[in-house]
Amino acid sequence: MAYEVLKQEQIIHPDVEPLLIVLTDGAGNVFDRGAAAAGGSLFYRRADRRSNYRTVVINMEHASFDQGLAQALADHLEAPCYTLNELKAESLLNTVRQEMAERRRNKENSA
Repeated sequence: MAYEVLKQEQIIHPDVEPLLIVLTDGAGNVFDRGAAAAGGSLFYRRADRRSNYRTVVINMEHASFDQGLAQALADHLEAPCYTLNELKAESLLNTVRQEMAERRRNKENSA
């Protein structure tokens, strides 16, 4: 659904660079045909790493319980993964700006 929203917004506002920020512990919590989505979330299985949308994954799992699922999702999406400890209030804006700048550089280099 997130990708559908981004696609629609890009049609409406073609001059805006979208950035999808996924806040997750990476664990499956959506049921698919009556069974819990195994091996990660349903989002992971449906996520399209080939999309044109820059994505950042923020691992919401507490460090002592971290199973690496958010990192696996980030790897699947070819996206950076940050922990909450890495994203202090003073650095969050800079992180988002850096990710958007990276997206623009990649777009310019591929043109």
